[in-house]
Amino acid sequence: MFMNAARTGRRAAAALIPLLLVAACGSSEETAKISAERVVGNWKGPDGEKISFSADRQFTATGLDSEKLATADCPATAGGGWGFFVDDAMDKTAPSGSWIGLGLARQYWDKGDCHLQFAVVDGGRTLCATNDPDVPCGLDVRFTREK
Repeated sequence: MFMNAARTGRRAAAALIPLLLVAACGSSEETAKISAERVVGNWKGPDGEKISFSADRQFTATGLDSEKLATADCPATAGGGWGFFVDDAMDKTAPSGSWIGLGLARQYWDKGDCHLQFAVVDGGRTLCATNDPDVPCGLDVRFTREK
């Protein structure tokens, strides 16, 4: 009798574990589509990270090597172009979007691959850093507009 109860308990746990993993890995963040004009400006992260997006689709950034962004493999300072993702490719002319990609300028290429994207969340008030297109806030670093 105890053997059957233990076996049933193990089966229930085995069936429940995959569901818990899916729930833990899933993201409840909803992305928001915004215009390029709403991206333009200075944004700051929680640990001194800063990124400035300009209207000519260029960016400059500092602090992209912070502890939470380390897995993105970006240099401490960087610059280059930015654009919205359209059909899984960065488009520097798209007028709006919900995912922003960075293209490093040549002088930063040898400092790492810099796998960093930003998901637009909170109705456009927050840019969430991620290196996984399936998880909008995968790196748990939220940028907000500087005032």
